[in-house]
Amino acid sequence: MIFSTFGEREAELIYQKIRLIETLACIDGIFVSHRRVDDDKEELTEIRAKEASSRAKVIVCNAINVPDMGLEKGKGADMRRALYYLITGYKADIHNTVVVFLDADVLAQYFGTHFVLGLAGAVLQGYDFAKASFWRQMGRVKKYVAQPLFSAIAHSNLYPLREFAYPLSGEVAGTLSFFTKVSFWQMYGVETGINIDAVLSNFKVADVNLGLYDHEHHGDVNIQKMSFGIIRTFLLQLIEYGYIELKNGAEISDIFQAQYIDEHGRRQSLEFNLSEKKYFPLCTII
Repeated sequence: MIFSTFGEREAELIYQKIRLIETLACIDGIFVSHRRVDDDKEELTEIRAKEASSRAKVIVCNAINVPDMGLEKGKGADMRRALYYLITGYKADIHNTVVVFLDADVLAQYFGTHFVLGLAGAVLQGYDFAKASFWRQMGRVKKYVAQPLFSAIAHSNLYPLREFAYPLSGEVAGTLSFFTKVSFWQMYGVETGINIDAVLSNFKVADVNLGLYDHEHHGDVNIQKMSFGIIRTFLLQLIEYGYIELKNGAEISDIFQAQYIDEHGRRQSLEFNLSEKKYFPLCTII
C-alpha cells in the first residue's frame, strides 16, 4: 500500500496511519510516496514514517527517474513514479500484486484499517479497480463540479461515471496490471483521467462505501484550480475517445482566468497556467 505525502505537513498523520496499518497481516509492503520541498534534505514526514514501522519504505519521488518523464511535479506524476519504483526497484509482480493508494491528509478520527480492507478486498474479489466513496460534509468540488459534469454528456458508455459516489477520492486500489494500463495525468486531472480510462476500457470497477470521511480543507483559489483541472481533463479525454468534438477554431485552454470583486469592492483578477502532462500507460515503457 502507498501513502502519498508532500513536505512536512502530514508528518504526524502519516505516523499514526502507519502504526495502525502495520497491524494488518494482509499487507506485504508499506510505502510512502513522498515529494520533498528541498530535493536534498530528509524531511520530518520521512523520519516519522520510518519511526512508525521498520516495514515502511520511503520513496523519494524527487529522486525517481522514469524514462518518459522529466522533473514534473504533481500528484499524478508522483503516483506514476511510485508505481514505476514498485515494478523496477521493488520487483513487484505485475500480474500478482494489489496496490492500494491512500491520501495521507485524511483526518485521524475518520481513518481506519477498513480503508485498506475494503478497497483491497474488492480487488481480491475480482475487480480490476476499486474507488472509495464516503459521506463528507464539505466535498464542494465533488458536489458542484465533478458529479454535474459527469452527467452533462449523455452516452451509455459514460453512464458508469455517474455511479461513483465520490469520484475524486484519492483512496483507490487496483491490480498492478490495471495501473500499468491506464494513463496518468500530472496534477488535478489524475482521478478523473483514471476513472474515464477504467470505464471506457471495460475494466471491472467497484465503488466501495467506507463510511464517514474528512481531510484538510483547501482555500477557494485552490478549489477553483482543482475544478478547472477536472473540467479540462474530462473534456480532453472525451475528445480523445471521440465522444465530443470542438469546431470553428475552439480549443481546450491551459489558462484559468477569472474576475472577482473583493471584500473592499475592488475588481481583482486571477490567472494561472494549469497545463498538465498526460503520461502514456506504464506498460508502454516497461
